Amino acid sequence: MLLKKTRKRSTIDTLRLVVSFALGGLLSAMLILNTRIGSLENIYENQVSSSSSVLFSSTSEKSNIRKPNAVAATSRLDLEGSSISTNNNKDQQLASSILDGKRILAVIASFDFSQIPHLEELLDSFHDMCVAGAQIDVFIHTTVPYPVSLIDLLNTRHDCTNTSPRSGFSITITLLSPKLRLHLVDKHRSLFYEKIDDYDIFVYTEDDIRITPRTIAAYLYETDRVQSIVGQEHASDYNVGVVRYEYNYPPDIIIDDKTRAATANVTRVYWEHSWHPVIPKAVDAVPQKPLSDKYVHMTNHHQGMYIAT
Repeated sequence: MLLKKTRKRSTIDTLRLVVSFALGGLLSAMLILNTRIGSLENIYENQVSSSSSVLFSSTSEKSNIRKPNAVAATSRLDLEGSSISTNNNKDQQLASSILDGKRILAVIASFDFSQIPHLEELLDSFHDMCVAGAQIDVFIHTTVPYPVSLIDLLNTRHDCTNTSPRSGFSITITLLSPKLRLHLVDKHRSLFYEKIDDYDIFVYTEDDIRITPRTIAAYLYETDRVQSIVGQEHASDYNVGVVRYEYNYPPDIIIDDKTRAATANVTRVYWEHSWHPVIPKAVDAVPQKPLSDKYVHMTNHHQGMYIAT
């Protein structure tokens, strides 16, 4: 009997030990889990707080852009795809101040959809001008109807985020007869004359030329420079032009990860400045003496893009 009683007591002590160990492990797990959840909550709160401060900072910076007299060196222009670098404060000040409140009328000659990727980039660049503070109205002259889905896409993508009453962005699609053929490029002239008193800057371009806010800013800067050289009386005798360039990508090659090496020697090509131009003496110094040592001109005055005031 004594032996059986000892065994029973030993069994009870073992059960107590197991239960105590289990309860202790459960209590420790609860403490660890609670501490972990609390840490995650603290991290989440810190992340939310950090994100809120970034958003507030961005809003403040955009407000600086909208105020003509408050453009500081710390203001930024976050323009995706724009040639204005967010790391160059001088370029930002030039574009944001000189374009603020400017009224721009732009006409694009786009015969069909064959250049649609380039047209999308061009529209993105015009949209950037609105973000920089300009009021820009774009007219697309085309001979093919745009589907509703594409119009909806353009409306969605090009909502100007600059809330200044001096800025804005609109796109008007004008459907013309395909019988115009090459004369489609002439249709913008009547519109320019009709709106000549409503805008500060007029831009005509084909649908495969990218025009950035820096392009317009540089045009305005150089126009003022020419006026300072020749005087206001003769300034209207000249107009600042734009030298176009292309990239000489190899033909008939789709650039992907496997063919990336084919672009190793790709460079910008300036047709007017090449060693064997299409037209002899395609570029020469401006014949007028006050400008001859500072500017050149093209002997072939036809351009697929120009800016005027």
